[in-house]
Amino acid sequence: MSGIYILKTKDGYRVAHTNRYYDLVGFDRNADYFIDGNVAKQVFSNCYKYDTLDEAIGHAHVIARNYLETDDGICELKYAEKLTFKELIKNGKNT
Repeated sequence: MSGIYILKTKDGYRVAHTNRYYDLVGFDRNADYFIDGNVAKQVFSNCYKYDTLDEAIGHAHVIARNYLETDDGICELKYAEKLTFKELIKNGKNT
């Protein structure tokens, strides 16, 4: 699924367009969602870090102008909000 995703971590927000939602987001046998840190590193490493959600949403709208259609539109991913981005990509998964 394609979309513009806002990744929320403890240290801020990162925004990217990707077709890799199913690689990025998963869930374990307890139905707890997680972000795959390896995929997050590939998708979000070169993205600017925003301090507020409003700033991230503003940038997401700018990116959205480049795409006629996306499956998900603009989505916020909160499953890694207890980790910094560095912790997320180091651990591989936020579980």
